[in-house]
Amino acid sequence: MPPFTALVLPDALRAEVVAHARAEFPFECCGLLAGTIDAGAGVATARFPVRNALRSPTDYLTDARGMFDAFRAMRAGGLELLAIYHSHPASAPVPSARDLACNTYGETVVHLIAGLAAAEPEVRGWWLGESEYREAVVTDAL
Repeated sequence: MPPFTALVLPDALRAEVVAHARAEFPFECCGLLAGTIDAGAGVATARFPVRNALRSPTDYLTDARGMFDAFRAMRAGGLELLAIYHSHPASAPVPSARDLACNTYGETVVHLIAGLAAAEPEVRGWWLGESEYREAVVTDAL
């Protein structure tokens, strides 16, 4: 059971995720979103870009040092991990078989994907299970 029912992603943070995806193109980008849980919603207030150790257009592996630094900053700021984000440079923002296979967080976080395949970037969130996924509510305000 997820610890919150919707992810509040302010427009500024959404724009930062898209900018990160574009900056890393043609490779996948990755990072974390953190914030607080309020009234059943995860309210994102901070973004932590993490280097993709694979530098791949179809896969990502978060850099261990980057993850350590991000979690240390979250702890220092009293923030909770709400979402893991990555990009799909050439496909829709829908979880791939690889995304499901490599999911180590279960449904404790939203998996946010920025898709760059269309004329306009599309950002969607997902709750990932072992072999299935369902769309998460992602909104810009409570």
